[in-house]
Amino acid sequence: MNENFSKEKLFQGMIFTLLITFATGLGNVLSEFFMLDVKKQEAEDNLHADARRQATELHCTKLQESASLATEIMFRADRGYPNVVTLEDLIYGEQMPEKRVPDEKIKEEQKNLEHQVFKLLPYLLPDEAQIMEKVMLQHSILTSIRTSKVPAEHRSAPSEGGFNFNNEMHELRRAGTQMSQIFRERCMRVD
Repeated sequence: MNENFSKEKLFQGMIFTLLITFATGLGNVLSEFFMLDVKKQEAEDNLHADARRQATELHCTKLQESASLATEIMFRADRGYPNVVTLEDLIYGEQMPEKRVPDEKIKEEQKNLEHQVFKLLPYLLPDEAQIMEKVMLQHSILTSIRTSKVPAEHRSAPSEGGFNFNNEMHELRRAGTQMSQIFRERCMRVD
């Protein structure tokens, strides 16, 4: 009887082991089947999150380039060209001093800056692109005023629709500063 008891118990143990193994395998298969949609959704969400992160990084990089370029344009328009004529030059000089930077070079630099701005515009949001266009427009106006062959006394006064260099310079500074502020707000904040 002892032999029968042990053979019987051994046989029952093997059957229970096989049943538990089969049930575990079936449970894993069913679990995979039911969780498949959840896993797919999780993988899809991870892909979307990575794409958003990369897009944000690219946008911030281009926004930083735009803010730097706006600052460079402000500098060039404000102090970048050493063509200043002082009152002393006019009083004691027999003729108008020659410009240290030729007008052609100033115009060429203005076109190069314009080209750089237009390369950045597709990466910017509409409000950011509008500010960069404003920076470029103001710089273009200032370059035209600076390189104009029309003597100052023959130019239209601001009251008659002409341009005022100081007002245009102020607008350029304001737009450039606004571009830098947007970069700081959108890309440098810590949440």
